[in-house]
Amino acid sequence: MKKIKGRLEKSLGRNELREYLSSKEEASSKSSQLFSIKKRLIDYCEPIRDPKVLLVSPRITIPKYMQKRCIPPLGISYIAASLLKSNIDVDVFDCCVEGWHIEKESQSGSLITYGLPPAEMLEKIKDKKYDIVGISVLFSTDLPNLYETTKAIKEKMPNAIIVTGGLHPTIYPKEIFDLDMLYNKKRTIDFVMRGEGEFRFVEFLNNLKEGQIDLSADGLCGFNEKKIFINSQIKTIEDLDTIPFPAFELLPIEKYFKINIPFSPVPQGDRVLPILTTRGCPIGCSFCANTNTWKKHRKRSPDNIIEEVAYLKKKFNIDELQFADDNLTFDNKHAIEKFTRLKEENILWCTPNGTMINKLTPELIKVMAESGMYQITLSLDSANARTLKELHHKPVNLNSIPGLIAKCKELGVFTHGTLVVGMPSETIQEVKDGFEYVKNNLDFTSVSTFIAAAIPGSELYHEMLDKQKITKEDARNIDTTKSKILLSDMDPKELEEAVNKFQTEYLEISKKRNPQEYERKYRKLINSGRWDEEQIGGKLT
Repeated sequence: MKKIKGRLEKSLGRNELREYLSSKEEASSKSSQLFSIKKRLIDYCEPIRDPKVLLVSPRITIPKYMQKRCIPPLGISYIAASLLKSNIDVDVFDCCVEGWHIEKESQSGSLITYGLPPAEMLEKIKDKKYDIVGISVLFSTDLPNLYETTKAIKEKMPNAIIVTGGLHPTIYPKEIFDLDMLYNKKRTIDFVMRGEGEFRFVEFLNNLKEGQIDLSADGLCGFNEKKIFINSQIKTIEDLDTIPFPAFELLPIEKYFKINIPFSPVPQGDRVLPILTTRGCPIGCSFCANTNTWKKHRKRSPDNIIEEVAYLKKKFNIDELQFADDNLTFDNKHAIEKFTRLKEENILWCTPNGTMINKLTPELIKVMAESGMYQITLSLDSANARTLKELHHKPVNLNSIPGLIAKCKELGVFTHGTLVVGMPSETIQEVKDGFEYVKNNLDFTSVSTFIAAAIPGSELYHEMLDKQKITKEDARNIDTTKSKILLSDMDPKELEEAVNKFQTEYLEISKKRNPQEYERKYRKLINSGRWDEEQIGGKLT
């Protein structure tokens, strides 16, 4: 096995992200001829006149001490909506909600996998037959879950065409095929679809209706005469208003409401759904895969956003929204307009993903609070100016943060800060000094501290591969709560102890400074019986 892995590592190389990004930049600068590439249709199978499609969100693997989430999968819900609009028969299956209480601990004891195992999933759908199965996988830690799912499906439905997509497959499509052979000893994945799948998948299925595939299709990767072909992902969906609203109706939505642990694990509502109003982030933080992959920032019109909110309220009787945008307030003018309009809907909302601090103003915060925002996550990420500039590549003005927090408190908005420590060349003293600055100067309601990880797709990942600080196998076992794969020269135990000490101290500081605010944020969870204060101090903050 070690020899196989060694050969695989060597064959993959270390420049996938650079090649991927450079190809996108090159493509964007070329003429529009790229968007009218002549189709290379070839015969692939017998025509599938009335394709039946299953979209699967497999089990999820997370660090053992991280809070589980139960969220309707946005990506495949969007794709399902596009298929429905094209009159294609589609079902959606989310293994996490269907097997919420089923957990499996990793051999190392540091990770847990939760959700319905593939065999049990197939048992639930045994009376249905599918021609095409699409499987979404976002994170590298979930690759084993992808391969166990594709193996089980191929064994039960050998004629089904299996397509996978998501963040990792988008950047590393060849790796997806190579690891398939490593894990399963045979090919179980037929195609990889890179980038945004809403319209790509519809086009793919329309070709299959004729028994064909298009070897030139944007973002499509697969096999032709037993050889892998990898197509660039050039096109993006420019007008996001053309995408139908996510097909949440295909999911057991009441199960999500009953569990009620969405993106932000401390919801103030009982019926919570995610929403996406923009796509992409051009900032390019060194440790982030999303911003380095979907650089181009696009936004939906305020009219389209409000139409969806009204629809979700009427259809599912929701009382809270959680914004899944990578950079919710990047366009200040657009943010003010959409949140001004959102006031009409009288609904609670929060930002589980980090919000760029340099894009916030007191005026914008006021509009957001008046429109229903009860919590904002502020992407501080470091309280050290050198780390922010040289290591994170993040434009943050530390001096502006106390005023922004004060404005939020004035308006009754919880503030949650995020920190990322343990970056290459960062010292333990810089980390500790940053912690002291946060404790003494920044009055967050709560703080989360992550130990830096080289996430595949990020600039940091490829830098660490080049310097042989990590292996690709390391990246498939990421745990941002532990220092087992340390990127700096710090003592791992000392860093972990410093993080734990800071988190414990800050929780106590927050409780003493703002007892009413603490009570208001967490009381619902404590009263529900799901969590006690010790758990809140650990998993939730």
